[in-house]
Amino acid sequence: MNIDEPYIHYSRYAQNIALAGFFLTTFLCSLLVYLTIFEITRNFGSYKNLLVTFASFGIFFASTEVVLKLNVYSHNAGWIFYAISRPFDLSTSFMNWLLPLYTGSYSLTTSMLSVQFVYRYCALFHESKLRFFGGWRFLICIFFALLFAIQWAMGMHYFLEFDDYSISYFRIEMLEKYNMDISEIAGVALVVYDADGSIRWWNVLCTLNMTFIMSVQYTIIIYCAVRMYLNMETKLQLLSSTLRIQHKQFYKTLILQVVTPTFTLFLPIMMVNNLPFLNLHFDFPSGIFTSGLVLYPALDACIVMYVVQDYRKAIRNVFKKSVDKIQFTVTWTQNTTTVNVQNAVLF
Repeated sequence: MNIDEPYIHYSRYAQNIALAGFFLTTFLCSLLVYLTIFEITRNFGSYKNLLVTFASFGIFFASTEVVLKLNVYSHNAGWIFYAISRPFDLSTSFMNWLLPLYTGSYSLTTSMLSVQFVYRYCALFHESKLRFFGGWRFLICIFFALLFAIQWAMGMHYFLEFDDYSISYFRIEMLEKYNMDISEIAGVALVVYDADGSIRWWNVLCTLNMTFIMSVQYTIIIYCAVRMYLNMETKLQLLSSTLRIQHKQFYKTLILQVVTPTFTLFLPIMMVNNLPFLNLHFDFPSGIFTSGLVLYPALDACIVMYVVQDYRKAIRNVFKKSVDKIQFTVTWTQNTTTVNVQNAVLF
């Protein structure tokens, strides 16, 4: 059988994008966590918990993508989401549980992003409610995010499990495009229409579930952003100049955190999920787009560290300390070498 080489190349490109996203996310999110905990002197209150938690979830999200080596392929009225390999020689049945874990971590990321917007909204207009973001009450935020993550993961696992029709729908295409036997891989598949044109509601329920979750998160984000935009100037006049600057910096951060995830987190998933309903007769290596999802936590960390002045100062201080240590080490080494040479000459 002739193998369609470009699709295998696209799959490799997707893996390279995911790998780059993993390294960028791990480095930048780890830097953000370090600066937040050890270098930032200003008191951000319980917002510090959100920054650290979101960065940590981002690292986990990127790590699962790299470890599982995932890919997405769209074909006519459906798509298949599968693992290219089985790390640590894991069984296919166990891998079928790990794939929803990755999708759940995606939902976890978007949910915690919406929590950040709720926090900034409360910090401006309902300061008394900030108590729900500190101490043991912060677990409520974690529970909120986990609830949607579990709902997303369970929906993927139960609604999109391989059946006879989805296997036959993708079997030939997977062999021709990727040289893979669908019956031997771990994955899930969505096919919107049956052979007679009727809707496969069991599969479609998964799309509805994912659309509902994304709609809830995005609605929260947009609502909080718009309310803050409309009422921020009036509210800021009541605050001290220091708090006014801080809130403006965080608001600029949140604006970028609306635009960036719209194009990197929400739109790619919406396109992959909804195109099958059009039943267009085309094939597409969707993994090129979905592999870029892991870049968002890195972009988010960059946004925070660039916009918020305290992080820029902290980065400069860390850099200066590192340079001073290097200079001290070099000077000490040179002095030690000089003394040793002089001693050798004397004796």
